[in-house]
Amino acid sequence: MYMKQRAKEAIISSFKELLTKNSIDKVTVKDICQHCGVNRQTFYYYFTDIMGIFKYVIFKELSADVAQNRTFETWEGGFLATMNYLQNNSKMILHIYNSSYWPEANAYFSSLSSKLLSDVVDECVENLGVQLPEKDKTFIVNFYRHVFNGLMIDWVNEGMEDDPQTVLKKLLLMISGSIPRSVAAFVDDIKN
Repeated sequence: MYMKQRAKEAIISSFKELLTKNSIDKVTVKDICQHCGVNRQTFYYYFTDIMGIFKYVIFKELSADVAQNRTFETWEGGFLATMNYLQNNSKMILHIYNSSYWPEANAYFSSLSSKLLSDVVDECVENLGVQLPEKDKTFIVNFYRHVFNGLMIDWVNEGMEDDPQTVLKKLLLMISGSIPRSVAAFVDDIKN
């Protein structure tokens, strides 16, 4: 078991190292295997393809920080953790952003954001003691997902130069208190 875990860690490490040097379009399973000294069968034991290892790395490295920040009171920590992760891994992220894999990676990031925001909206609904139709909840989650992801994508596209804390402060100025107000407004609209 120990040898297997070491092989998996070696594959992940090689993938990340290669991705800091090359576009994900140019990183192949063969390259990863040669770089870390494992055979292709070992790679495929753990991962289905290049996107599979990417999703695993992102989920493993980012989900711990985001998972602890899935409430209304702590979502800012999840946003900041995501931006810090992107900035700390900027070469790797830019090699994904500027590749043919970007649409699939972006869809994956959107899925993660939707899960985080869904929990935040659910908490607001519970705290307000109201009922919110699923289609309205989906609308609110999608709205904020577009805001958050759009802001992050623009930030990545512009080279990630602004400090994540500064970006978060600006975001908070724009949306402070707006998620609970959105939930309440949808509920009020339903009643009238």
